[in-house]
Amino acid sequence: MPTFTSKYNQPSSQTKYITIALFLLSGLFGQWAFALQPLPPIDAFKAIMIDGMELPNAVGKPIKEFSLAAVIDDEMEPIPFQIDEYNEGGAVYFEDWGVPIVGSKDILDNEDKLLFIYKDAGPRLQAHHRYDGDIVQEITLSSSSGQLRYVYLMQNSRLISDEQYVRYSSDEAIVETDFYSITYDKENQLNWIDFSIVNYDGEENPFDSLKIRLETGIISSLIKTEINNESLIAIPKGERIGPIRTTTQMELTFWLLKLPILRVSLQLHHFPNSLLYDVRAILPAARRKMLVDPKVYLSLEGNKLYGTETRTAAGPTTPAITNGSIDTIEQQHIAEGISIEDNWIWATTLRNLDFLAFFDFNSERTQEISLHYNDELTVVDLPERFVGQLPNVGYKIHTLPDSGFFGFAVGIHLSNEFKGKPEIFSEQIRRLPDINVASPAQ
Repeated sequence: MPTFTSKYNQPSSQTKYITIALFLLSGLFGQWAFALQPLPPIDAFKAIMIDGMELPNAVGKPIKEFSLAAVIDDEMEPIPFQIDEYNEGGAVYFEDWGVPIVGSKDILDNEDKLLFIYKDAGPRLQAHHRYDGDIVQEITLSSSSGQLRYVYLMQNSRLISDEQYVRYSSDEAIVETDFYSITYDKENQLNWIDFSIVNYDGEENPFDSLKIRLETGIISSLIKTEINNESLIAIPKGERIGPIRTTTQMELTFWLLKLPILRVSLQLHHFPNSLLYDVRAILPAARRKMLVDPKVYLSLEGNKLYGTETRTAAGPTTPAITNGSIDTIEQQHIAEGISIEDNWIWATTLRNLDFLAFFDFNSERTQEISLHYNDELTVVDLPERFVGQLPNVGYKIHTLPDSGFFGFAVGIHLSNEFKGKPEIFSEQIRRLPDINVASPAQ
C-alpha cells in the first residue's frame, strides 16, 4: 500500500519559525530568571564593611595581595574595594597619630575591615566563568527580600579596579563623589568654602557649614565662654584615601586662657552619599573641673532654605517649617524630638535635597542629648558664610563626663529625595544585608 503524508501533518513554515523563536527565547528566559533585580536607591550605594575576623582564609596575609571581584555581564570582573587597618581605640589607624595599631601593619588582622559598595555584588560564580588569581573567600549578601548577591575576595590577581566612588585632593582640600562635592578651608578643614549637590534645584549653596561648638562656664557659671569653628582649628594629621571611603584624621584643640583644655580626635569619613564625623577625646579630670555646665553642639546650618520641612524621631508628626522664626511646632521638636535611643533627624528642602542624620555614642559613657534647632533670620552663629539660621539643625550634648574617654559619631546621609515615611526609611538606610562568608567551592 502506498504511503503518503497529509499536508496537515507537516509543520508549516510559520510553525517552524515559532518553534525556533521559542527555543531561542527559552535561553533568554533562563538568563532572566537568574538575573538580579536592581537594588532600590536607598540600598545601592551602601558601604558594606566586613571585619577581618570574618575572613578566616585571608587573616594573617599581606593586604597588598588582595583584590575583590564579582560577576558583571556574565564575566568575572574586578570591583572597587579597600581594606582599612584599625587602631586599639576602634578607629581607622594612622601611623603618626599615636594610637597603636591592632595587629601588624600591612597585614590583614581580625579588627581590620574590608569595604565595598553593595550594588557591585553580582550573581554567583558559575563553572564557565574564568578569573585571574585565587579565590580566597566567597561572600554572600542576602537582602530583606531574600535575593542573593556575591563578591569574591581574590589573592594574587593581576586585575584591580581603578574606579573611585570618592575622589579626594589633599592639596586642594576638595572631596568629590558622583553625588556631592565639598571644598574645605585649607587653613581650617572644619569650615566649608563650597558645598554642591548633583541635581539640587536651589540657586545658591544649600549649606553654610557643619559647626562644632563648646559652650561652658569657666570656674563659675557666671563666666560664660564659647569655642566655635572660628577659634577651633582642625589640623590634618593623616589621610586614608580609598575608592569607597576617604578618612581624614584631624586634631582639634579647645583653648581656654591659652591653656589646651581638650585635645580631640576627629576622623572625618566621606562615603559616596554620606559623611561621618567621629569625635573622640580623653578628658583630664583637673581641666574638666574648670568647665561648669559644659554643652557641646554639632549641627548643620542651611542657607536660606525657606520651606524646609524637618522631622525628628520622637517629635510630632507635623514637621517644623523653616520660615525665619520659631513657632510652637518647632518648640515641640526641640523639647521632645531627640533621645539617645531615638535620634534620627530628617529634613527635606523640597529642592531635590534631603538629609538624614543619626547620633551614636562610641564610648561606654553616655550623656543626655536633644535637638539643636534654630530658625531665626537675624541670629548670627559664627563663623557665618551666609546670614541667618535657615535652619540650623543638629545635636546638643547636655554635659561632659568628669574624666576619661568620651566619644560620639554623627552620620549625615544625603539624597535627592528619600521615598516614603521617615519612620520607615530611617530604619531602612541603616539596615545591612545578611552576610555569609564561605570558603570557595572546590
